[in-house]
Amino acid sequence: MEIPMDISTWDDKCMQAFIRENASMFRVFAFRYLQDEEAVDDVLQESYMKLWINRSKIGSVKSPRNYFFSIIKNTIADKRDYFPKGRKELVPADVSDGGLLLRNIIEAQSIRMIGEAIMQLSPQSRQVMQMTLDEMSLADIATALDVSVNTVKTIKYRALKRLATLLSREDFLLLLLF
Repeated sequence: MEIPMDISTWDDKCMQAFIRENASMFRVFAFRYLQDEEAVDDVLQESYMKLWINRSKIGSVKSPRNYFFSIIKNTIADKRDYFPKGRKELVPADVSDGGLLLRNIIEAQSIRMIGEAIMQLSPQSRQVMQMTLDEMSLADIATALDVSVNTVKTIKYRALKRLATLLSREDFLLLLLF
């Protein structure tokens, strides 16, 4: 579904499509600041509500995704003083750092693109790459799949070769860092 740039025209289906297409990326972004799943859930829920309630006032934007990143960032900054005692340290002081914000947005978008590229692999390659990202050793992957270590190496090599064609150079290098 094509999501309109004019947020004021969004209906339930547009909002659901927007959330479905971007939720994992927004979750990664918020987690970079909060480091707590429960806090991420709270902030994202409030951010979605702000977008939905204020959509008629927002109007047209160049990028709904980037606009929502700013809503998340502002919600995190607003919540700093309202976190229960003991959770206040979860919100770092650098939430207003523009450079960090941009890096976190780029990283979240790259992770989403890597995930989409991995989903285009064959089931066996996808499974090997997922296990690799879960930091399993080649021997552990071989045992789990009941194949030889050399087979795992071959599958992983072919998967990385395919991912190199699907991803930009920067995103592929980020994948190799995992």
